[in-house]
Amino acid sequence: MASRASARRLVLAAGAAAMLALAGCRPPPPLQPFSAPPGSLAYFVPVAEKLVALSFDDGPNVPCTPELLDILDREKVPATFFLIGANAERHPDIVRRMAQAGHAIGNHSWGHPRFDQLAADDIRQQLRKTDDLLEKLTGAKPLLARPPYGLYGPGFFDTCRTEGLVIGGWSAEAHDWNPHTPEQLVELLLNQTAPGVIYLLHDGKETNDGPHRVASVKAVSLLVPELKRRGYRLVTIPELLRQATVPAVRFSNGAELLGLHLPEGPVTPGRPMTAQFYWRLPAGMHRGDFQVGLLIGAEQHTLGWLLSNRADARNSPLPAGGDVWKETATWTVNLPPGLPPGRHPVSLTLCCGSYRWKDRLPLQSDWPSRRRRVVLPMTLDVQPVPAGAKP
Repeated sequence: MASRASARRLVLAAGAAAMLALAGCRPPPPLQPFSAPPGSLAYFVPVAEKLVALSFDDGPNVPCTPELLDILDREKVPATFFLIGANAERHPDIVRRMAQAGHAIGNHSWGHPRFDQLAADDIRQQLRKTDDLLEKLTGAKPLLARPPYGLYGPGFFDTCRTEGLVIGGWSAEAHDWNPHTPEQLVELLLNQTAPGVIYLLHDGKETNDGPHRVASVKAVSLLVPELKRRGYRLVTIPELLRQATVPAVRFSNGAELLGLHLPEGPVTPGRPMTAQFYWRLPAGMHRGDFQVGLLIGAEQHTLGWLLSNRADARNSPLPAGGDVWKETATWTVNLPPGLPPGRHPVSLTLCCGSYRWKDRLPLQSDWPSRRRRVVLPMTLDVQPVPAGAKP
């Protein structure tokens, strides 16, 4: 049985973890296991193994869904399908095939409307009507719901709580509703891969049948073997949740660091570097009021601050339901030109206000921490600037 510390290292070793917080200077509460009760969002799951989950929206569709099921059956991997009720009513045999093959089935509304343009009662009816049909076809009520377009609408979190539904988010996407080749889709998804990631793809286009997602289906046939080659095991979202570990870091206000993905290859001083952050934030928090610092090396070069200058976020509190939809932040920073070559340790801190000792939030983690900075179990490989190149 892996220890908490080794679990944390595994989570961040292949690309890993991060989270934000509100103010407060009291010690953080003890770390608790990750949980996803009804009405909460699960879009990235901290895990101790190299586990990822494929998820598909807008099915069942002809011809793409049967072709996709053939690939998954051949590769012997399960997936999670968020089905539209009207499509399931039109293709009940495909829904039964999914259930019999062991795939997880979630609720994606009855007719794919924009929930942000519906009243709470209409949202509830969209979910209940779909739940009733899927339970009739499969013998089991869905445990997951995903709103169309990722727009949760009024009362969505409360509705999912009362209906017993966990909100199925995603942490890696390739915008496969736009024109891409299968190879482009695979490259985009692999660049976002880390243990605990939930991929978003489509096997249909809203309530329309037709070959709309041929590129997505082909991409899966390329993606799955490559993930296996890299040592990943593909599971359903419910199984991913069953394998969840404690969050990597918890700050004093209860906000949690779930995942941070940094480049695995070398980076160059003076040039941009992209990182991805996975947050679970407390309800009512204003995202723009706090900033996270990513620091590198013994001299603690500051790579940049996140969320400090987002005017649109300063007056945007999180919904009362708990977590905010798709709270993945992709952050591009320019590396300091004077950064010396070599492998450097990386640490992270969260501040309320300016970057001073007294403004750093207390934290708790299985990883070591110094001066309220958590030292991440990863290094950044800095290579020299090529001769003659402009920094």
